[in-house]
Order: sequence, then C-alpha cells, then structure tokens
Amino acid sequence: MTDTSINPVSPTARFQSLDVLRSFAALGILLVNIPAMGLSWDRPLPPFPVRLNADWIALAIQEVSVAGAMRGLFTLLFGAGMIVMLTRPDPAREEAAQRTYFARCFALMLLGVANFALFLWPGEILFTYGVGGLILFLFRKADLRLLGMAAATSLILMPIGIDQARQERMEMLRLADAATAATQAGKKPSKEQAEALKTRDEKIKALTSPETRARERATRTSYPALLVWSMEKWSEISFTGPFTLAFQFETLGFMLIGMILFRTGVLTGRRSQRFYALMAIGGLVPGLILRSIVLMTAWQAGFVPTAHSATLQLWLYQPGRLCMTIGLLGLVSFLLKIGALGRLADILAAVGRTALTTYIGQSIITSLLFYGLGFYDRFGFAQLMGIAVLIWIGQCAFSMLWLRRFDMGPAEWLLRSITYGRMTSIGRRIPTDDAPPALSSSNSLMA
Repeated sequence: MTDTSINPVSPTARFQSLDVLRSFAALGILLVNIPAMGLSWDRPLPPFPVRLNADWIALAIQEVSVAGAMRGLFTLLFGAGMIVMLTRPDPAREEAAQRTYFARCFALMLLGVANFALFLWPGEILFTYGVGGLILFLFRKADLRLLGMAAATSLILMPIGIDQARQERMEMLRLADAATAATQAGKKPSKEQAEALKTRDEKIKALTSPETRARERATRTSYPALLVWSMEKWSEISFTGPFTLAFQFETLGFMLIGMILFRTGVLTGRRSQRFYALMAIGGLVPGLILRSIVLMTAWQAGFVPTAHSATLQLWLYQPGRLCMTIGLLGLVSFLLKIGALGRLADILAAVGRTALTTYIGQSIITSLLFYGLGFYDRFGFAQLMGIAVLIWIGQCAFSMLWLRRFDMGPAEWLLRSITYGRMTSIGRRIPTDDAPPALSSSNSLMA
C-alpha cells in the first residue's frame, strides 16, 4: 500500500534566504506594533504639537522605512510557504498535502484567537493569514500571468474599498478644510463648514484628551476589562470594521506576489547579485519618495487629518508600501548573497526558524511589560523603539540557545502538532562538539 501521509518539512530541507527574510520581517514588525501596544491604540503618536524632537523624528523614520513594509514581507513569505506545502513530487500525496494545508490554515486561525485572547494583542495577523490561506488555495495551480493579474486586482480593490467605506469622513474633512481656508482668508465659514470643523476638532480632542488617555490606561491595565477591549478591537479588524474586507484584499494581494517571487526563484536566493541590487534600488528609491511625500504632507498639517493628506495617504501608501517591501527584500537578499551579513546571517536564520515563536513572543513580552507591570503609556515613542531593540536582542539570544537543543521553536511545534493531528517531535538535539545547529532556511512561513 502506498504511503500517502504527509510529514513536516525536515530541518535539512530548507532555504537559508527564506529564514533570513522571515526573521527580518518578524523582528521589524515589532517596530510598527509596539507604539499601539505601549501607547493609545487609536492614535499612537508622540505628544503634540509636532516638533523636531527624538519622538517625532523616530516616528518619521518608522513611517518612511518600515511601517507596513514588514507586514508586507511577512505576507509575501506566507504565499511562498503555500507553494511548498502543496508541491509534492508524488501525485498520490496531493490529497494528503491539501488536507494538511487546510489544517495549517485553521491552526493559524486558532493561534490568532489565542494571540488576542490570551496574549492580548488585537492587532495580530495570524487569523487573517489563515483566512487568506483558504482563499489562496484557489490559486495553487495558477500560472504567473494569472497570479499577477489577481494580485494587481486585489491591491487595486483595497484602496477603492477603503475610499467607499469612509465617504462620510472625507466629506467632513473637506468641509473642515474649507472652513479653515475661509477663516484664514478673513471670511466667515458657512454653517455646514463650521459644524464640520467643530466635529473634526472634537474627534481629535476626544482621542487625545487627558480624560480619554486615563480611561484607556485604566482599561488596558486591569482585567477583565483588558480582555474585553482586546476582543472588541480584534473583532473590528477581523469582522465588523469598515476596512475589514479591504484589509483582506491587501493580504491576498501580497500573498499572491509571494507565490510569484517564490516560483521565479527570487525568495530562494537563486537570482544574481546584480538582480537583487537592482531590485533594492528599484524598490527603495520610489518607495522612499512616495512615503516621504505622505509623511511631509501629514507633517505640514501638524498630523491633523485633512482631506488632502487623507487622499494622499489612501492612494500613495499602498504603492509606497509595496515598493518598500520589494526594495527591502532585494536589499537583504543582496547583502546575504555577497556575504555582507557574516555571522549575523546565522543569527537571523535562527530567528527565522522560530519566526512564529518570535512573533507571538512579542505579544507576550509587551503584554507583561505594559499591562502586567503597568508601564502602559509610560514611555515616549523613541523610547519604545529602543525597547523594541532590546526585545530583539533577547529574542535573538533565545532563538540561538533554543536551537542548540531543539529543531523548532515552541510555537512552531504547537502549530505542527495541531496541523498534523499528532504530537510531532520537537527534535531534541544530542549535543556534540562538531555539530552546530542547522541554520539553513524553512520552506514555509512558519514551518
């Protein structure tokens, strides 16, 4: 009888480039998440007014260089992992591979629920990845042309969906801008314009007032109020929010691009140094320009929302984010290709092999720090970036030490056990003097 069972990917059958890229994304995403973890969820910004100090400079660097791009890179790698899980040399195992793939998607969804319910991070992306993976299954045998068309359609539909969902807000901003312009010109705004300006200012004040901050601090440092808050915010992102569908289109689009990049050998390091150098330049230059335009527009408006800044944010953010994602992918791949990362490549590869543990671990660490120890809203924006770096150092050390004894991280082991329906071996190592941990890379996003 033919054995049609499917087993986990062996640690020896890995692509180093994928592990390094995955670690880069898993660590970098903390820079984007930690402000919403340690500051106001709805407006995680430094204290106003806007000025050239460490906090606002840190925010500017974050917005231009990593915001959205790290999640984009993480999502590309999920698309690549989908290809690996469903590509089996023996046709007799195709059905078993598909069952395993579906089990992996639902397992990710379960871990997403655990991430918001147990570790209290409503901004988690695992549930969305699980849902996106189910949709992605339809494209498992699509050719590159169809994948490209589907990705472009998804990314185009994303801003259109957001634009339609916020028509009322945009009209309010247009009227508020008109009221401001009329006042500056020495004219009296119309009644409708004055009401819109008042509404906008009241909304901003409601988000930034000391009373609002005190209420949020009380909610996010007490239990079970914190759990209720986490569930409400997570539900809004995943189910009930006006941008939920648009966010799913965005996720699907990046997953499809990841499938393309894997099939063409870009993610597995098969391209030349020149290719990755051109990829880095071709992505980072337009990406930095587009992101800088959006940032400068918001900066000039004092980060007070206007119709102009909101429109630029909507239509330039996604192209800029895609360019930055591709550019950073090219840059990291180029540095890896020429050996410029040195020993750092081994460290990053170890983190990449424990990417799921790293990602969930960030939720656990920040929840303990900000909620359990009561440090919520106690640090400035720049300080939070420094805390993120300290967490990186700890997680890099943990990954290296853990992989000296085990073949996968604890979260990876749990995901595999759920996926394959049995308690898979965590791969306890037998220490030897001449057998360092294997650091070559994984064939799936969170293998």
